[in-house]
Amino acid sequence: MYKIVIVDDEAIVSRGLSEKVNWQEMNCTVVATASNGQEGKEVIEKVRPDIVISDIKMPGMNGLELAEYIRGQYPDIITILLSGYSDFEFARTAMRHQVFDYLLKPIEIADLKACILKAIDKMQSHTPMIGDAERENLDILESGMIMNLIVNGNRELENTVKKMKECGIKVTSGQIVVFELYEASDPSYAEYASIYQFAVNNIVTETYRLFDMNTTIVNFEGKSVVVVKTDASIQEIIMQRRVLEATTLCLENVSTYLKKQVSVGIGSSFRGMEQICDSFQQALKMLDIQLFWGLHKPEPFSGSAIAQVNTLMDPRLTESILEGDYNEAKFYWEVFASNIKALRNKSAALNSCLDFLIGLSKHVPQGEAKNQITQAITEITGLRTFNEYCSVISRIIIRVCDEMNRRKEVERARSLSDRIILYLDTHYSDALLNLQYIADTFHVSASHVSRLFKKEKGINFNEYLTVLRVEKAKEMLNSSQRHTVQEIANNVGFMDGKYFGQVFKKYYGITPSEYKEKTSIKCS
Repeated sequence: MYKIVIVDDEAIVSRGLSEKVNWQEMNCTVVATASNGQEGKEVIEKVRPDIVISDIKMPGMNGLELAEYIRGQYPDIITILLSGYSDFEFARTAMRHQVFDYLLKPIEIADLKACILKAIDKMQSHTPMIGDAERENLDILESGMIMNLIVNGNRELENTVKKMKECGIKVTSGQIVVFELYEASDPSYAEYASIYQFAVNNIVTETYRLFDMNTTIVNFEGKSVVVVKTDASIQEIIMQRRVLEATTLCLENVSTYLKKQVSVGIGSSFRGMEQICDSFQQALKMLDIQLFWGLHKPEPFSGSAIAQVNTLMDPRLTESILEGDYNEAKFYWEVFASNIKALRNKSAALNSCLDFLIGLSKHVPQGEAKNQITQAITEITGLRTFNEYCSVISRIIIRVCDEMNRRKEVERARSLSDRIILYLDTHYSDALLNLQYIADTFHVSASHVSRLFKKEKGINFNEYLTVLRVEKAKEMLNSSQRHTVQEIANNVGFMDGKYFGQVFKKYYGITPSEYKEKTSIKCS
């Protein structure tokens, strides 16, 4: 019987495949299940199955990483991967040369049976695989030696060249091309990064093969480092053009199959192993430029220095931000960003953005907006693309504009409240004076005036006006001038003397007459 191992982090899937499929009729048996790639790796080493069925998306070691391990260690084992709908297309591309087949979840039993029978038919055909295994081991060995060269430079060159000769590995001429799929704006990208890299590697390998170019690919810090091997007998400039043409098609194919934009850097041609590290460093520099500016068109390496150009910022950018005019600030920022981008100089871009933020910070009052500018100055130095710079600065422009508008609103509110209070101080005697009267006089809503007094004075408008009137009445009662209670009531805006007396007593505990008598006794 053929031994089957099922690897899936969903127990219901593993159990369903184990129990609902009639494995016996296909001369198969499920010998083990595992809940993740690492556990699956241990099970495979122990039971040595004929077929492994594994999910792609699992914690720890995912399905593609497990497939790569199986391919390197047990090339006779057939691997079938399961993929969810959301990642099916790019997973299929990634798996093109990594596994025997792939199935889309939820799994149809009929499709699974057909896939298993096809795998059994392949095993029964006794297709010799030893040549493939040897080729695989040689590729792995070559990748390791290339990795040593790009990481350590030429420090171990002599030893590496000797080992490559012993293994029959020849890399006499070519170019280093470095690809990177960087998705800063996609929070889910990191979760699928290894699968995307598998996909990019396979697309790149196939594309260069169309141009009769052999490649060796090394995964280095999230980048695909491709050694494109060229014919040393062909003129160098011709081969460079062919590599450029093939690389351009690589980008188009990645965009078509993965619906993603990949950045690329092309190093200069190398003639001999001692030049590989230099070509790699040059490719990294070109990749950095391409990635930073968001370019997706390969350019050959140029060793010429980039001219330093001073970028002049229109002072109206800062002025419009401090005025809180977002639309105008946005316009001047886009002009400034366009001027920076035209330089194609990362250092100039960073310095220009930092100078702008530092200059803006000097004009912004202490507060949350100023704190965010300080944080942005630190943040921007760790970013990799100009688009990320722009996102940070756009966020700061919005935040500062909001802050400045809020402050202006507070100042306007204070100014309005001060004007109303001054008006009340000189017109409190007007019996018609009330909330709506003030609102009409100052061309604002009554509710706005009410909120303003509650916020600024802690009491509502009517309460403030009443307190003002009785305090003025008290001053008149304290004066040496003789006024009747009714006269005082009329002078402070009360038409009804009796009502005035009730209000006065509410605040001072005695009637106006009693208060007047009390003050007269003190004076005598």
